[in-house]
Amino acid sequence: MNDIPNAATDIIQKIMQTAKAAVPDSLSDDLRENVKAAIQEVIGDLDVVTREELDTQKAVLEKTRAKVDEMEAIIADLEKKLDL
Repeated sequence: MNDIPNAATDIIQKIMQTAKAAVPDSLSDDLRENVKAAIQEVIGDLDVVTREELDTQKAVLEKTRAKVDEMEAIIADLEKKLDL
């Protein structure tokens, strides 16, 4: 589960708790592990990111946008000076 984002791990835990409540104790641990592995595989295949990853990318985007705005202002100033 190390490569699955924390949000996905939380989802897996909630699904497993629900499944555990619905599945009789008489079923083997092997079946439980197989279900858990299947759920992890499905969630691992989804294109999900953690809130932390999303916030990090948002900050990078904001910084990049600020640099673009700054460069546009510099270019506009140079165009004025060159009468373009």
